[in-house]
Amino acid sequence: MLTNSRNVVLKRRTIGQDALQKLANAHGRFAAARRDGRRIIMEHCVLAGLDFQGMCFAQAHFLGCRFTGSNLVETDFSRARLFASSFEGADLTRANFTRADLRAVSFEKAILTQACFDQADLRMSGIISGGDDEQEDVAIRDVRSSFRNARLGEADLSNARLKNVDFTGARLKETQLNGADMRGTRFTGADLDSVGLSQAWLHEADMRGASFSNMDAELSGILATPLRPIDPIRLNNALRRHAAWVASGGIEGLRADFSEHNLSGLDLSGRSLATISFARANLRNTNLSGAVLAACDFTDTNLRGADLSGCDLRGADLSGAHLEDTCLDGARTGVLPETGMKTIFPEDALPATAAV
Repeated sequence: MLTNSRNVVLKRRTIGQDALQKLANAHGRFAAARRDGRRIIMEHCVLAGLDFQGMCFAQAHFLGCRFTGSNLVETDFSRARLFASSFEGADLTRANFTRADLRAVSFEKAILTQACFDQADLRMSGIISGGDDEQEDVAIRDVRSSFRNARLGEADLSNARLKNVDFTGARLKETQLNGADMRGTRFTGADLDSVGLSQAWLHEADMRGASFSNMDAELSGILATPLRPIDPIRLNNALRRHAAWVASGGIEGLRADFSEHNLSGLDLSGRSLATISFARANLRNTNLSGAVLAACDFTDTNLRGADLSGCDLRGADLSGAHLEDTCLDGARTGVLPETGMKTIFPEDALPATAAV
């Protein structure tokens, strides 16, 4: 540990709860502009599983640190530097990141309800790796800040710098994104219910399979996946042509492709939908119970709340699919005969409710 008149510097340390409390006390005095206060500066330290609740680390430096699984409820990181740090699985309810440097930071699977990111910087940034010895070359790789599968209900990201940030599968109900720079940002499969997007910059944002409600119709021109579900007549015509294509071995009809379509809330129970691509589509709350879904493509598809009970998923690819609250009771999975194709679930995890 290095100290000077105003700083405490820690590098590559694993911090315990008692040590954290002492550091928080010292930094709290610094934030309050007391003469006996010390700014905390940490580099590549491990702070996993600790209780930070209510602590103040405003203007602190945490570079490449790990906060995995920690309790950070109401922690103050305003104007802090947190470059390349990880908050995966942490509880950051009502945490304050106002004007913080959050470039290349991971919030994957974190809870961020009512967290404040006003004017925070979350842009992609280069991280240097290698160079530890003469045999290893130095490499610079660009890393996105990530909110993959995070929960951001009622969070405030107004005026934040979110260019190229990854919100894949995140839940952002009633989150404020007003005035945010979201050029090139990924929202694939995200829930964006009642979000505020006034004066937000969405050029080239990826919103395939995203779910919307209580949104302005004017957004329809910039979304890859439409706001409104597919027209029922068009849907039935496509399924009729698909059935003819399957029955004729591809000679008649036309194979259906619903990639990046909005099929949310529709009743497709018991339908024969084998081999159809639903990649990056919005199937939130869709009824697919008893449907034949063999060899279907569900990669990166939003299936939250969908009913797939008793369906045939043999040979289907669900890589990257969002399956929170999805019912898979009695679904058939495994190898599809005569094809060698097997059911693929996210992270190779087979739900216990599915039948092989």
